[in-house]
Amino acid sequence: MVKIGFSKDFSTIKKLFPEKEKEQDLYIAAENTDNSKILGAVRFSYEKERVDIFEMIMVYQEQDSMAIFDGIIRTLLFKLADEECTTVVVHNAQGELKKYFEDHAFETESENLIHCSFPGEFFKPCSGCSGQ
Repeated sequence: MVKIGFSKDFSTIKKLFPEKEKEQDLYIAAENTDNSKILGAVRFSYEKERVDIFEMIMVYQEQDSMAIFDGIIRTLLFKLADEECTTVVVHNAQGELKKYFEDHAFETESENLIHCSFPGEFFKPCSGCSGQ
């Protein structure tokens, strides 16, 4: 089973972010509860209406790794939408992770990916819920 949550104990993800200055940052991670292994983690910050995603590390690279990554991002953005954040800026996205955000209508601006109204993109009702 996969558990996604905000890391309160940095020691569980320290090996992914070994730099001392990152110990005080905010993180959300996915963990395999069967073996307590971290599958992926995201380092972020937020202030006022803006979320900045600085690093995304997916340790788990199996067929369903992007579904787990999607769960991490949606959990993070759902919580921050509750905090009235509407803009998200993704720094240094590469490869498949960059494509993920581009597929969600993020635009490139100054080498970052930006979405100014992410709740509407990530939390729109499915076609069955919207009566379509």
